[in-house]
Amino acid sequence: MKTIARCLLVGLGGLVGCTVDTDTAPLGAPAFSGEGYRPIYVSAEQIKQVTTVAPQPLRKPGKIYVKGNYLFINEQGKGIHLIDNANPASPRKLSFINIPGNVDIAVKGNLMYADNGRDFVVLDISDPTQVTIQKRIENAFPLQSFPPYINTYFECIDETKGVVIGWEKVKMSRPKCYR
Repeated sequence: MKTIARCLLVGLGGLVGCTVDTDTAPLGAPAFSGEGYRPIYVSAEQIKQVTTVAPQPLRKPGKIYVKGNYLFINEQGKGIHLIDNANPASPRKLSFINIPGNVDIAVKGNLMYADNGRDFVVLDISDPTQVTIQKRIENAFPLQSFPPYINTYFECIDETKGVVIGWEKVKMSRPKCYR
């Protein structure tokens, strides 16, 4: 009985993981629609460039944190919008904290904790208009080798092109990877 259970678990793991295939669609996969996900790359040097820049348009917001009169709004894959909310009827965009590959943030006191691609960074936000890196832990997060969607086709990652900071849906020939 244990052997059968192990075989089922191994088989299930194969179905849930991602597949690399060159000729045919994976078993049970939908027909390829002509669209798939392509990785967005930046160089290893670019991903470490955490900077405060001019306000940016809010396009794909994530978490929101409040610190005093300031709002920190995560822009998925890009960084953090800083908004002065002293007058809630008329919030003012102050700046954008560029953190390539950022998906999640947390704030405690004067510190913001954020992912920066595979790295974990601790930022001093005591002066929210001039954020500084206090600490960086390299390779704290595992390499994400597939898009955050299931039952989808995608271009396989090529680490020689750089670090993946996101995915974009585009028209393409049937790619070799599926998840």
